[in-house]
Amino acid sequence: MKRLTPLKLGLLILYFTAGPSAANAQYQYPHTKQQPVTDNYYGLKITDPYRWMENMDDPETQQWFKAQGALTNQWLDRIEGRAALREEILQLYNMARPSRLGADLEIYERNNRFFYRKEKPGQPVATICYREGLNGPEKVLVDPANFSTGKSTEVAFFLPSNDGKKLAFGLSENGKELAAIRIVDVDRITLFPEVIYPSWFGISSWTADSRGFLYTRNNSDNVNDTNMLLDTKVMYHRVGTAEAEDKEIFSRAAYPEWDLQPRDVLSVAISDDNRYLIAYAATVLDELKSFIAPASALLEPHIAWKPVTSAEDKVKGIYLKGDDLFLLSNREAGNFRVLRTNATNPDMKNAAVAIPEEGQLLAKVSLAKDFLYLTYSDGVNNFLKRYHFATGKISGIPLPLKGTLNTAVTDPMGNGFVVEITSWNTPPVKFDVDGNAQVQKSTFETNLPVPGSANMVVEELEVPGHDGEMIPLSVFYHKSLVKNGSAPCFVSGYGSYGMTISPFFHPAFFAMMNKGAVVAIAHVRGGGEKGTSWRMGGFKSTKPNTWKDLIACAEYLVDKQYTSAKRIVAHGGSAGGITVGRAVTERPELFAAAINEVGLNNMIRLEQAPNGPNNATEFGTVKDSIECMGLLEMDSYHHVKTGVAYPAVLSTVGMNDPRVSAWLTGKFAAALQRASVSGKPVLLSVNYETGHISRDKQVAAARYADIISFALWQCGHPDFRLKKEKEGTITPRKAASTR
Repeated sequence: MKRLTPLKLGLLILYFTAGPSAANAQYQYPHTKQQPVTDNYYGLKITDPYRWMENMDDPETQQWFKAQGALTNQWLDRIEGRAALREEILQLYNMARPSRLGADLEIYERNNRFFYRKEKPGQPVATICYREGLNGPEKVLVDPANFSTGKSTEVAFFLPSNDGKKLAFGLSENGKELAAIRIVDVDRITLFPEVIYPSWFGISSWTADSRGFLYTRNNSDNVNDTNMLLDTKVMYHRVGTAEAEDKEIFSRAAYPEWDLQPRDVLSVAISDDNRYLIAYAATVLDELKSFIAPASALLEPHIAWKPVTSAEDKVKGIYLKGDDLFLLSNREAGNFRVLRTNATNPDMKNAAVAIPEEGQLLAKVSLAKDFLYLTYSDGVNNFLKRYHFATGKISGIPLPLKGTLNTAVTDPMGNGFVVEITSWNTPPVKFDVDGNAQVQKSTFETNLPVPGSANMVVEELEVPGHDGEMIPLSVFYHKSLVKNGSAPCFVSGYGSYGMTISPFFHPAFFAMMNKGAVVAIAHVRGGGEKGTSWRMGGFKSTKPNTWKDLIACAEYLVDKQYTSAKRIVAHGGSAGGITVGRAVTERPELFAAAINEVGLNNMIRLEQAPNGPNNATEFGTVKDSIECMGLLEMDSYHHVKTGVAYPAVLSTVGMNDPRVSAWLTGKFAAALQRASVSGKPVLLSVNYETGHISRDKQVAAARYADIISFALWQCGHPDFRLKKEKEGTITPRKAASTR
């Protein structure tokens, strides 16, 4: 254990002794009991009055969340303009489905059959379709509506067999992400009888004979079970057999010699030429431990794995071409480079540099028959290049649009690919690129032009942070905006996992612009916009830079009269809950309101949540004294102080969320309700139809309408006042008590 180094912890509220503020009486919050539990963290005593909330299976806890959700719905229902906004956002979704940040473009070619997701207006989620050849007639293979039991059902993942005659796919319900794997016969469009459950991480590869596939299995499907993400296993399933007959291929129990950890997420892939198996053990750091073996050993009793990479090699991706392993790594290369070693005798210490580090971030690598396709980022736009295996030469690929790129090599045994390009004001557009780098509009393009997108003004700025570091800030608004401080402003920050928030079109952003709001994305430290050093600037003990960067961007927007403190709304979601939660607890007077979506707000207890052990590699562990103090500093819940005038806060939770347990957010909402004296609402939206994310357009449109309506209400937007302000007749009903 490391020696304790005290950090500046600020003023921690150790026990909420005061009752609810009289200023909050109008909101009639549900009663929240206090049962204080005191922990001793290296000599520092911290009291948690809402520890009871962590038992999500307790009926009293469930009733508390139901009461909070009911109260929030009562207030949101009374906001003028909310219903119309929901329909506007849904209409935008039907015209232009946004890209999912960090998600791969899912188009596969197998034996001249193309498999892909298909969005259609009026359908809440995509179907899985296929066609014979690029221009063949489209056929629906999987329609989630046919599997629905009254819940929101979607395809979480899918992968066709090598011969194109079978498709394995995962179905999840109500945003749970843990899916049931089914298999469909493509020619007959009939299902095989077996159901494999549960799997979050899905199918990694089909075998060469297309008779079976590899998948990752979870221990539990209960999102509140602390074992859900521990000790994942890689299994082989032979089509047409029962799940109980599946063979265990890679696990901690089966291979104790490789020092796998319970939190490691395991997977095994088969190389495109079907010669090798590659096993991975991953955490949220994307620093892969990996192993290799001949594909012929797949069904042997014990596979003789050879180690390839350790966490110290800082490898994010591995690509096999013949007997060469190409590895995307940021070891001694903050912007990443590609190393090469031999698959039969891997030697990372002496790996050659195949593609050297450049001045721009190498964000993604895609493997094709003769090339590696390379996506670079300057922090705003992406650029595409390719590395030729035969010559070692790197050349650029000109594209018709600027923006964020998402590429999919549809057939790894060919050189063609599909690239999707999007930006803040351009919906995703797909292009087909052949092996000669010739570009044309893709046959898979379905998005419609969005009227008014040319009215969006985009500014890419840099703002000085608290320590002089320049923070990238993307700002967009309607061209008619006058910068006099009167506009509502929505400023969002994330800043974790090295994730780059590249420009992307989003219906919610567009709808806000149409309402006269300014939208700003603060590219705070902890993200990947400026490479590894940017990530490490908001990592564990340096995490305060993340929310201080958001504060600096908000101050800039006020100073330059894009908005004012009475009209600026801070936003963060998931790990961005740290960003927004600590921004409003550190500078409550700076914001009119805050939106805290499924936020990580109780970081000192994160390791007790199902997704906590895996995330300890990103945020820290209480088992280390220095990291423990860092967790306390980023804990929004324990920075709430009684008697402070906090801004209005809308927090959201998904009761099927496997990533952020509802209590991590719920405690923060409860503390704010008790502590704030501003008289502004502190509400907790509780969604039983989704988890952390949802592909369902109707669910997403309703969620964003709630968030934006609340924000614009608190900013004084005339179209989003409470109905009682006009009619004087509506009084809030008393919420159910859990006393």
